[in-house]
Amino acid sequence: MKDNRFKKVCDMIELKQLKYFVVCADVGSFSKAAEILYTTQPNVSKAIKALEEHLGFSLFHRKSRGILLSSRGKHVYEYACKAIDNIEMLASFSQTDRIEQLQIASNPSAWMAKVFADFYNRFHVKQLHFELYSASVAEIIKRVAGYQDELGFVYVMDSQNTAFQYILTRNHLEFVELKKTQVVLYLGQKHPLYQASEISEAELKKLKLVQCYEDEFDLNNYWKITNPQGKDMPSLESVVVTNSDCVMMQLLQTTDLANIGSGYITADVDEKEINGIPLYEKENVVMFGYIRRRQEEHS
Repeated sequence: MKDNRFKKVCDMIELKQLKYFVVCADVGSFSKAAEILYTTQPNVSKAIKALEEHLGFSLFHRKSRGILLSSRGKHVYEYACKAIDNIEMLASFSQTDRIEQLQIASNPSAWMAKVFADFYNRFHVKQLHFELYSASVAEIIKRVAGYQDELGFVYVMDSQNTAFQYILTRNHLEFVELKKTQVVLYLGQKHPLYQASEISEAELKKLKLVQCYEDEFDLNNYWKITNPQGKDMPSLESVVVTNSDCVMMQLLQTTDLANIGSGYITADVDEKEINGIPLYEKENVVMFGYIRRRQEEHS
């Protein structure tokens, strides 16, 4: 009997009802939800009532000044959000024509943007669309593991490789290294040491940084970088954190901020006159490559 009711409820619940329910919960009002959903309040009330009847309990406490989720409604809200996200993801996979798609993620990088533009011009393929997403290393791992992207290009410190490989193994992923580069300090054009070829530890401590993201594997984990004497670098202050390489470049071109990142993989890139100082070059190696799912063919 219970199985029959479960099947009946699953068959009767509509995606529209879940969407209406989530919006109502978010804004705490049927009338405000109706405005957001471009419909009328009676339609919203009708959808919520139908969902409550299917489930067999009330989702909201109706108050004079709005609505509040009931205790059961709070549980339903959590799963409704996940259901909507999953269904929308499934819908994004559907193709109405024969156009293939290639999804790629990468750490924010002006160099990667130039490489992709060169690739597109050289290998322009008919019936192929591209999706490019900039993200942190941690998010790229989740996206590739979750089949949102086919490949994820990342920069990772060689000293972090053990932990990096552990996370990849847990997610059934692997890393293909393409090249090694170095940790580089980029100084903004208004910094007094902009033209310098080296920097002292005393001056290093005074720097204020603009960095991309802050997670375990990103290069702004400068406290994991050691100098030739084996001492940790001083902890520096990140005054700007951004996921935009455009913001990064603009700040380096117009302020005295600095950035700790990687060296360029190839020389044929416009560095826009941003000065780079290698930080203890021999001791700090950066691996560049791509993450992919194990035992899988790629485009």
